[in-house]
Amino acid sequence: MKFRFSAIVFFLFCTFSLSGAGFGASAVCQTGKDFSSGFALDIEPDGFPFIFSAEALFCKEKVKSLSGGIEFLAGNIHLYKALNFFYAPELAFGYDFCNDRMIFSNAIYAGLNGFFLPHTEFFLLGGWQPQLLFSKEDGELNLLVFPVKAGIRFWPDKAL
Repeated sequence: MKFRFSAIVFFLFCTFSLSGAGFGASAVCQTGKDFSSGFALDIEPDGFPFIFSAEALFCKEKVKSLSGGIEFLAGNIHLYKALNFFYAPELAFGYDFCNDRMIFSNAIYAGLNGFFLPHTEFFLLGGWQPQLLFSKEDGELNLLVFPVKAGIRFWPDKAL
């Protein structure tokens, strides 16, 4: 299992150059049945329509869940000057430590992004994230999850 994971990570790093990638951080607020907030870190390879992210959510001063996901930038529509509208589906997998269960989710996001400063992208997105939750005893479908993210992404070598 460790070898397969290492091979997948190695393949992903070989498929794009990290020097042309955008590195980001965002604040996350997740509403629905359970409210939680936290942060996310991500990497977006330049010229590659995917964003790879890791997210940590907190509840009552402890870690609620950790997850990793891949977002597909399906569309990025120019609105005005530096402002763009985008939409993206996301597949994610994680673990909920508060309720001792695995999380599989598929989100649909819409948001705004823009380069208002050189080499710096600001973004705001919101969406719907239905989740399949599996514990040792049973499974559950949670349809009422609505995440909102606001963040910044730095592009060290992006030509503007």
